[in-house]
Amino acid sequence: MESKPPPVKPRILVIDDDPSTLQLVHSVLDANGHAPLMATSAEQALAILGATPDVLLVISDINMPGMDGIVFLERLGTEVSAQATPGVIFLTAHARMDFAVAALRLGALDFLTKPVRPKELLQAVSRAVDRVQRNRASQSPQLVNLAQQAEALAAALKGWSQLPVQKEAEPIAPAGRKAAADNPRDFALLGMEQVRRLRRSFPPLSELDDVAWHLLLELASAEQRGQRLSVSALCVSIDNVSSTTALRRVQDLVKGGHITRVPDPADARRDFVTLDSATQAVLDQYLERVGQELAAVANGG
Repeated sequence: MESKPPPVKPRILVIDDDPSTLQLVHSVLDANGHAPLMATSAEQALAILGATPDVLLVISDINMPGMDGIVFLERLGTEVSAQATPGVIFLTAHARMDFAVAALRLGALDFLTKPVRPKELLQAVSRAVDRVQRNRASQSPQLVNLAQQAEALAAALKGWSQLPVQKEAEPIAPAGRKAAADNPRDFALLGMEQVRRLRRSFPPLSELDDVAWHLLLELASAEQRGQRLSVSALCVSIDNVSSTTALRRVQDLVKGGHITRVPDPADARRDFVTLDSATQAVLDQYLERVGQELAAVANGG
């Protein structure tokens, strides 16, 4: 009989400017079936991740010289491809609420305080590795590509809409699209109108208000990046909306069957939220249509 190959050890990157903490976490992981790498700064960690796409999880300090852990997590979302983005656990001696909120908003999977017990660390790592593996297995390359295109379009529209108005700007032609393609501001306005119009074409999502709609898009975006949001993280994910208002909309979305609350088996105080499969399908159709419409506008079609 052929012997089975040994299981692949999950590769984990540990970041800390404190050598004793770095060595302790590395030793615990190495002794329990993981393949840890070490970095003494966030800058070094980004370089390692760029060269090592199979890293599943990062365990990072927050207070570090130069780039801190929160900025590192922000950079991670822009400099590492969606398919290779690892999960992140923060391990810090300073358990400040503003750090925790910022970490959750950016999609951190857990937040541990020093000194951490080996058992607590290994339990958090096990949960996080399992979550990242399941999310990567379920990711569709086509949807990842679509999400990246949508982000690029959104950034372009935001920039174009802030351009100064030309004193002698030509009016948009009746057909709209050809003239708009020659004027960035008109193109942005036309594109945003297309997005609003298309939203009304996808019931029952068309019946949602702006807060509920943005919560769904934020959750879809997080799931596309392989991140899992708790109820509290989702509620603080939208700027200029109070957590109380966001929580009411989350409850409405749960009642409407658009999202599902999933209890965290490791923490009875926390629920995660996931998109309902039917809602996910409608959102996918909507995003695809938005991409097609905006591409047609850009091409003057």
